[in-house]
Amino acid sequence: MLRALTLFLALPLAGCGSGEEEVVARANSVEELTNRLDKLADRTREDIEPPQRLAFLRQSDVGPRLRAYPACRLRKNDRLYLVVNAAGAVARIDGRPVALAVSGPVGPTGGFFTAPGVTVSVGRRLDPTGVGADEYDQGWPARVTIGGDRERPIEKHEATWICIR
Repeated sequence: MLRALTLFLALPLAGCGSGEEEVVARANSVEELTNRLDKLADRTREDIEPPQRLAFLRQSDVGPRLRAYPACRLRKNDRLYLVVNAAGAVARIDGRPVALAVSGPVGPTGGFFTAPGVTVSVGRRLDPTGVGADEYDQGWPARVTIGGDRERPIEKHEATWICIR
């Protein structure tokens, strides 16, 4: 009986102590939440939405070996995004020129390229007119997909792909 009475008296005391800790914990979490919201309010659009991975090449990005005999090119809005020839390939990814290894067949229908943390896949889109790839002088509508970075989502762009034989 004495044991039951001791437990009965101890329960309210235990409840009071944990109640105060809960109030302090809630206050800390409210302060933390306020601080987090303030930090989020200071973020810019670039912090929330990372810039596009693929950017147009600058003239200085394309070395003389790639400039000499470009076999295939990816263009968008009259800007060059990818150059390929027997010496290799280059594209501007994440703000810097990246030398890409040719990791699959490259030709009029597209190609696949890799570098550490980067994959670039180019695929020709079907032309509704039925013109053959060899007969299309202006280039083919294509989709380019940039991946390889687990921290960023896969990115897709519409462009024009042309290969010269």
